[in-house]
Amino acid sequence: PWARTGRKARMTSRTGNNQGIPGKSSKGFTLIEVMGTTAVLAFGIVSVFQALFVVMSAFGYISNYFNVVHLADEKLWQVHDELARNGPAASFEPQGIFESAGKKYNWALSVNLIDPAVYLYKADLSTSWKEGRRDSMLERSCYAIYESEETKE
Repeated sequence: PWARTGRKARMTSRTGNNQGIPGKSSKGFTLIEVMGTTAVLAFGIVSVFQALFVVMSAFGYISNYFNVVHLADEKLWQVHDELARNGPAASFEPQGIFESAGKKYNWALSVNLIDPAVYLYKADLSTSWKEGRRDSMLERSCYAIYESEETKE
């Protein structure tokens, strides 16, 4: 009896899941298994590349944001200083272009008198640039009070 058990064990170890059927061998993969594995791997690779492109897009936006944020803050500081010194006599360009690191950023400025009694002004600066096919924007605001000689006394 032990001789038959040994022969059966050798047959199943050689043939894999064919359970000892003589002449049948499973030395490779079926076409369905290969196609399924390829589909799963392709889906995984596409997902990884999509994530990579999202990260690269975010990095590009942040890079441009850091390039333009100090320019916008500097422009608003100039506007604030001009309003605080000259009040109603202050003059500004309503729009222009910042250039930094070979990239152009369009900006638009609007200044409004909010409270005429104390000469309170609000300045809004909107900066925009192209990010591939997407338009990106940065908006900043500041308030300024004009202190004339009459109000200082």
